[in-house]
Amino acid sequence: MIGFQFSVFSFQFSEMQSNNENIKRGLFRRLKKANAFWSYDPKSVTFARMDDDFLIEKVLYHLDWEDILKLFEIYPQKQIKEVWKNKLCPLGDYFGRMNVLYASVLFDIKNPERYIKVQRKKFIKSKINVS
Repeated sequence: MIGFQFSVFSFQFSEMQSNNENIKRGLFRRLKKANAFWSYDPKSVTFARMDDDFLIEKVLYHLDWEDILKLFEIYPQKQIKEVWKNKLCPLGDYFGRMNVLYASVLFDIKNPERYIKVQRKKFIKSKINVS
């Protein structure tokens, strides 16, 4: 009985990984269609070379709500929030309204403007300390 349960679990896990891969590939195709990689050498931007954080960042920046919600099907909220916090929060006013929307809706942050301001200050301070 235990062997059967393990094989069913293995099959379900394998199927889940395959589904996640299909979602990632679909998001990558949508990013290419949206011309999200315009500033990169076309030969350097391939699905095989794209790491998860880069995919998350580009989806949050370039794609629509439906695609953004797909991220939550394949990645933990904590990982998506970290990418958002480190890559998009520092953009300040350029991405301001979207950051407020993401903070309040996706990450349930109670005072999004304040949170984003603090994250931006942390980012700037880290860049000043590195120099």
